[in-house]
Amino acid sequence: MAMKDLSKEELLSENDELRHENAQLKSQNTELIRLIQGAKSERFVSSDPPNKSTLFPDSESESIVQQKVNTKRRKSSQHKRQQIPAHIPRQERILEPDVDTSEMTKIGVVVTEQYGIDIKLYVDRMIRPKYVDADSTIHIAPYDCLFAKSNIGESLASHVVVSKYIDHLPLYRQSKMYARENVSLPRSTLLDSVKRVAHKLKPVYEVAAKKILTADYLMADESSIPVLTKDNPGAARKGQMLVKVNPENGLVVFDYIKTKEKINILEGLRGFKGFLQTDGNVSYNTKGAEKDVTHLNCLVHARRKFDAAKDFDEERAGHVLKIIQEIYMLERQMKQDHLDHNKIHTTREQKTKPLLDQLHKYLLEQHRPDLTSNPFNRAVKYTLKRWNKLTEFIHDGRLHPDTNLLEGQIRPLALGRKNYLFVASHLGAEMAALFYSMFATCQLNNIRPREWLSDVLLRINEHKVTQLSELLPLSNYQFLNPIEKE
Repeated sequence: MAMKDLSKEELLSENDELRHENAQLKSQNTELIRLIQGAKSERFVSSDPPNKSTLFPDSESESIVQQKVNTKRRKSSQHKRQQIPAHIPRQERILEPDVDTSEMTKIGVVVTEQYGIDIKLYVDRMIRPKYVDADSTIHIAPYDCLFAKSNIGESLASHVVVSKYIDHLPLYRQSKMYARENVSLPRSTLLDSVKRVAHKLKPVYEVAAKKILTADYLMADESSIPVLTKDNPGAARKGQMLVKVNPENGLVVFDYIKTKEKINILEGLRGFKGFLQTDGNVSYNTKGAEKDVTHLNCLVHARRKFDAAKDFDEERAGHVLKIIQEIYMLERQMKQDHLDHNKIHTTREQKTKPLLDQLHKYLLEQHRPDLTSNPFNRAVKYTLKRWNKLTEFIHDGRLHPDTNLLEGQIRPLALGRKNYLFVASHLGAEMAALFYSMFATCQLNNIRPREWLSDVLLRINEHKVTQLSELLPLSNYQFLNPIEKE
């Protein structure tokens, strides 16, 4: 039909259809860009306190609604040099004027402080005298070395492991760094030290894996890790880590489950009873349906659906985002006020619940089951389908509205993938799970990982097997030689 043969009503109808189709295509294009470039920083008030010290910065949990500030003040603060903390050791140099000052009167000093660093390898040389007594018995001090027949000691091994799993430096890069200092430490030697450390830490990891399932509140999620396997030479398969976090004591366990199949996820959570908080993955529904399990979902995951729908329907998506933002402003304020769990519960019942009721009513009014390709309606459907699980947190002050705490622990795995690209075997993935578990637990308990690892390696040979839980880097960890926490 030619354009001139269309009636005004038909033209308007066709125009509406084209606008609708154009909006859908824009939404799909935006979503593809998100998948390619990664999730953008989302603008909302997180429930996490600001300026939290972390080894693995979580851009989403740190994103907040920006307040209006004076432009001049902001610009001037950008160039203001911050004072260097007092706990950093000082090395002093006195710089005298290039003149004879013997007849002058000293009227003061000008002190300038700058950061410096001096990282040097050293040789730990153990000398053990040998003695023989009158009965011809030889006496020598025992030396129970973790790295027998190796030229790498505990402190260097700790540094290598931290550099790989926290700073994401592959072993071949570390080997090149030492080569620049005329020190030959081949990748094979470094890998051997990492394996030895993992072997020593495995009993501690196994204690953590059992301990975390005894908690009554867990967050769980999966994250992929590329793995090279013998059955698929020349290509990496998509392995999976099941990440479990106990928000109450900061214990984190990465569990390598090989695939994302429901049977593997359920096996990784076998025996757990209590509150289980996850994203919308339906594989967790089976666990959530168990008698002694209360299943929660993540409000941030629901929020992302509406954030993605803004390009399609800015007005309605923006209205939903505004209500969620108000909920998070309340969460942030409660954290800043250091409210206990009972007061958090009371505040949520009085202030958060009315906001959720308002949101629920609005979503029911806007829901159109027939518009399956509408991004806004898909977000509404996702949220309404999980409503009870998304709002369970208001009934207990211990619970979080989202799994941001967990996602912050997954981020180093994603960063590591970009650097070392894959792990060489299932054993390598299990080893990565061990180290990510321990270091993420260090992070949540504000313990410096290298110091903790060095301390454990010095103690573990003499530590009682029945007391291995004492070596977990939790808030009550006791260093052999106490150091200040960061």
